[in-house]
Amino acid sequence: MMNTVEKRPVYLQVRDQLADKIQSGIWLANEKLPAERQLSEQFSITRVTARQALVQLEAEGLIFRSNRRGWFVTPQRINYDPSRDIGFVSYVEEQGFSARTETLSKMLIEVPDWVAEQAGIPEGTPVYEIFRRRYINERPCLIEKIYLNPKNCPGILQHSLDRSLWHLLRTEYKLDPYERHIEIYPQTLEARVADALAVNTGSTGLYIRRLCHDQNGEFLELDEEFWLHNAMKVVVSVTSNG
Repeated sequence: MMNTVEKRPVYLQVRDQLADKIQSGIWLANEKLPAERQLSEQFSITRVTARQALVQLEAEGLIFRSNRRGWFVTPQRINYDPSRDIGFVSYVEEQGFSARTETLSKMLIEVPDWVAEQAGIPEGTPVYEIFRRRYINERPCLIEKIYLNPKNCPGILQHSLDRSLWHLLRTEYKLDPYERHIEIYPQTLEARVADALAVNTGSTGLYIRRLCHDQNGEFLELDEEFWLHNAMKVVVSVTSNG
């Protein structure tokens, strides 16, 4: 009996050739890829097939798209260790990248019911809501939504929140995020978050929720982080006691 070799779909063959250019260093981090029209002409394929190849590479985290700007090679991911008590800027910069934070909005609101339930505080309690965008090497990589208990940090919204919030809480208000409960799971990005990151609504993201209590056991903050799925990887070091 003659063995037959199954032919790979055309879009995967194109994907392989594009991936080889990225992995061999011909295309560098943050470099813009040719437009779909150019790829379709280069490989003698339809634009639909070219897009299939690009979407496959995007799903694998090798490339990303920016609304109205095109497709780009994904830069190296940062390592994120949720067990470390270190701020965003510090853990990004210690890995050789630049980092900055941009506060998009800050206000006093009535606590959302689900946050009240998570935090164990009465419904209707006033909380500060802080909405920030954070950059790695000038690429917007995550949106942060913070619900902060104003009880022991009155007037904090008058400060610049483009720097470390935890440093501000510790130095100005003597509050320490002593106890933290962290959840991490994949999630698609809703419209407000996706727009702020210049990606399409429904794009794949990584969601991190951090519930913090201070050194006195009181609710301090609930922090939601919405990451681009290809911007970071979770890395935890464990030492065996056995």
